[in-house]
Parts: sequence; C-alpha cells; structure tokens
Amino acid sequence: LCDGEGGGTMTQDHGPDGRNWNKSEVEYDLGVAGPGQSIVITITRSVGVKIMDHENYELYKADEDCRAFSGQLTSSPYRFKVPREARWHVIINPHTYSGTAEFCAEIPSYYFITQ
Repeated sequence: LCDGEGGGTMTQDHGPDGRNWNKSEVEYDLGVAGPGQSIVITITRSVGVKIMDHENYELYKADEDCRAFSGQLTSSPYRFKVPREARWHVIINPHTYSGTAEFCAEIPSYYFITQ
C-alpha cells in the first residue's frame, strides 16, 4: 500500500494507516471536498475503484443500492473532479491479474504564494 503518510502494519481489519480493509477492498475516507477540488488516485497496476459520497457509502456498507462513480483504473494518476461539496469515500479493489497493486487516494492541498 502506497501512502503519503508512511507505512505501517496491516492487521486483519486495518491497513497500515488505520483504514478499514478486507481481502477484497481498501476504503479511504477522504473527508469533505467540493467543486474546484479533485480526488487523485495513484496506482501501479490495474485496480477496481468506486468513488462515492458519504450517504451512498453508508448504503454500500449496508449492502443496499447506492450510486457511485466506478470502474477499472488502468493508468495513473487518475483525477476525479469533485462535482459537489460532500464527504467523499474511495473504495479500491486491489486484486489484479498481474500481481500486487500499490495505490493511494487523496485530495491534494494546493497552496498559492502571492506577492
């Protein structure tokens, strides 16, 4: 797992940074973001991805019908323009046909210096 905050130890229920995970997917709670911001996903191999707001994430976790932006990412970095203000979640299925995938998802912070 590639993570900007450094590595750690994976347990049965949590990844190296404390995120929930299981054998089929890794979940990122990216917090609140809105228009003008992007979710950036970086991968080393093809992975399945779902991007959803918190309301749909709760439906997904309850195994109910939900709406998500989803698909197979094959190139990196992938930038998802956030369509509206909400708390955003990314779910990555790291299983690939070609080996182990490393990945990370984040909402980058940009700082502008003015004079």
